Amino acid sequence: MIGPQISSKQENMSHIMKSGSILVLGAFALAAGTMAATPKKNWLLTFSLTDKGAHVIGNPAAPNKVVEYLSYTCGHCADFEMNHSPAFKTQYVATGKASLEIRNLLLNPIDLTAAMLARCGGKGRFFGNQKHLFATQSVWLGKAKNISAATQAHLKSENYTAYMTGVYNEIGLGPIMQQRGISPVQAKACLADKAALKIVLDLTDGGAAAGVNGTPTFMINGVLQDHVHSFADLKAKMK
Repeated sequence: MIGPQISSKQENMSHIMKSGSILVLGAFALAAGTMAATPKKNWLLTFSLTDKGAHVIGNPAAPNKVVEYLSYTCGHCADFEMNHSPAFKTQYVATGKASLEIRNLLLNPIDLTAAMLARCGGKGRFFGNQKHLFATQSVWLGKAKNISAATQAHLKSENYTAYMTGVYNEIGLGPIMQQRGISPVQAKACLADKAALKIVLDLTDGGAAAGVNGTPTFMINGVLQDHVHSFADLKAKMK
């Protein structure tokens, strides 16, 4: 009787051990499933400034560091922003494969006003402001003929704040920036920001010194790129 009793106990213990193993394995599988379901970081929510004051979106340690030299009065820049940048940001910036840095390359005095307004509201607002300015470019830029002689005189006397304020009022940038939640008081304070003005002018000078002579022009990991005009062109140059 002793032998069969031991055998029966061993079978019960074996069954318990197997059941326990199944539970443990199930717990590991559940944990692994939970880990797999954890959403990946969206780098489109990460904003920073370079030591020169340029705005950056994306992973600071991305293997592809893309710089875009642009002008807010440039039609090709508006086309890239509206028709090519979304795919680039979704496939490369959001996933951490690339970061995007924006550097100004002013083409005209009106461009200066838009560049200063794009910076209004801090680094978290910059890329949204930029997109909105490009989306409405045909509206405000089409009113350039409305710029008065008095406003032009401020430019000649190098009173840039007065000039930009006049442009802001006369070509309808006030209502456009209010759509971004930036009041006239805030906008005019941004236009009077001498530190921001120096940054925009210095970025333009830096681009010219680097050999940039048109917009948009792209740099990838420190190397200026030729004939990059679309997302497909940009994608072909990256790691």
